[in-house]
Amino acid sequence: MNRKRQEKFADLLLDVVKYIITAGLLAALFSDFGRWEWYAYVLLAISVVFVTAGGLYLYEDEEKKNVVKND
Repeated sequence: MNRKRQEKFADLLLDVVKYIITAGLLAALFSDFGRWEWYAYVLLAISVVFVTAGGLYLYEDEEKKNVVKND
């Protein structure tokens, strides 16, 4: 996977995280909080963490590359 495609996929993953958070907040606002089970919040949080980590992992830090190349 080339760098540009990798960064586009990372952007997509970070956009998905925003949609997951928005959907979770809207669902919580428009439904009764007592009707949600505890595992719904846990699954939402776990999915946000993993998708965010995947998106950030795919970004290549240019400053970090330059430091490695200069050493």
